Amino acid sequence: MNIAPDQLNELHSAVPPDYYDQGIQKNFFQKYWHEKRFKILPELLQGAGSKILDLGCHGGLMTSKIADYLKTTATGIDLSPKAIQYAQKKYPRLKFLAADIQKGIPFADNSFDAVTAFDVLEHIPNLKFVSQEIRRVLKPQGIFILAVPKENALFKTVWFFWTKGRGRVWHDAHVHQFDKHLLNNFFDSAGMQQVLEKKIHLGMYWIIKYQKTN
Repeated sequence: MNIAPDQLNELHSAVPPDYYDQGIQKNFFQKYWHEKRFKILPELLQGAGSKILDLGCHGGLMTSKIADYLKTTATGIDLSPKAIQYAQKKYPRLKFLAADIQKGIPFADNSFDAVTAFDVLEHIPNLKFVSQEIRRVLKPQGIFILAVPKENALFKTVWFFWTKGRGRVWHDAHVHQFDKHLLNNFFDSAGMQQVLEKKIHLGMYWIIKYQKTN
């Protein structure tokens, strides 16, 4: 799908800051979907270190779960200033920053032990640039964890009905349909090696862990 970056920014700005909090509280499907992700964090975060950057953090829910498990602080980035304000108020011990990672990650080289991106990369047109930026801010041997939809037939059916209802805010928000070759092409070329792969939710959700190779 061809969609301008400004249009994508408008789509994401339309998502309420408490969208995920409200969804987990009021919608059984969202509660199940997200709690399953939280349960696999211990396996994913092995070797993550203590300085963590969470890309596309929105209201800070996943950032807080990551920080709680690792018993450390964390930094979250999102392009929505309203979501960042909400996250900073709700999780004052963490650090949040409004920034568009498509224009660069606003931190110095070798700043983080780990970078995470849950439900982010499917919204990013220029993955080559963003993958290089992720590698740049990772310390040597740092890890990167990504999670994206695996758009199989089941996912497409669920997504069709979801975006007709509560998830309508996400209609036309996906600019990629990932396969393993596409993902590894971006991250291998950026100097990162796959070390773990998981699929959950009947194969509809795909998680890959990479390590910076040099």
